[in-house]
Amino acid sequence: MLEANLVALIDARYLRWLARQEDGDAREGPAREALNEWLRHVLARSGVRSHLLRTYWYADRDDLAVVDEQTLRLVPTTDLDGVALVRQLSADLQALVSGGRVDAVCIASDDDRLMSAIEAAKLAGLSVYLLADERAQSMSRLMQQDPSWARLLREADRRILVRSAECAQALAGRAASGLEELVSDELDASLRAVVGSWWDDLVADDQDTLREELPGQRGLPPEVDRELLLRAKNALGRSLNFQEKRMLRSLARERATGVLPDSGAVAHEPQD
Repeated sequence: MLEANLVALIDARYLRWLARQEDGDAREGPAREALNEWLRHVLARSGVRSHLLRTYWYADRDDLAVVDEQTLRLVPTTDLDGVALVRQLSADLQALVSGGRVDAVCIASDDDRLMSAIEAAKLAGLSVYLLADERAQSMSRLMQQDPSWARLLREADRRILVRSAECAQALAGRAASGLEELVSDELDASLRAVVGSWWDDLVADDQDTLREELPGQRGLPPEVDRELLLRAKNALGRSLNFQEKRMLRSLARERATGVLPDSGAVAHEPQD
């Protein structure tokens, strides 16, 4: 399968919100150096085969940074209602459609005024992905809590779920989060296959027990942890390093509970 040419359109304020950051959290503003690498990682993790051509960064202040394959789009600091940002982002999206050299866009925004521009891009043949946090896993609940954001997310061809902790790390200039380091697509696929095989081999009662108990626990039960590590060692032909073990445990929790864990969910795992 060929990789899709993709461009990312990122509202800086929205990304800070996903990272659970306030505007005043960083005096010099968020870093952008690790942004592209992080975006490639989260897209690949979601099964999107793409080649990230460029990222457009929409912000109300000039950070004076020069980052390869990124373009700064300044919006007025007085744009408190986001009208100028929506106008600029919609114009850029239309230009990408007209150019005909892009197959997909990844958008970071919660402004439902973008819906018409997104719909036009989809009708023109582009795939549209929207960044969201774990709340997008329950759209019925989100429709009650934040209906405008939920309506926007429903317009996407795919919702790219991100963890607030790793998003914050990316904005701090570090591509790897405290939860997992960036790994190759091959290793990521191997660990996911290990977890999938382990889960499928469990009887229904054991699956139900883990679904109920894991959300209230730190890490994994020792017997589950040992089995997963043994399966991974046999699959890879070697023992896992520390970060790979943490990623394996994270994937197991995600598979069992259906929830993307933040770094705190594995903070007290055994560091063997």
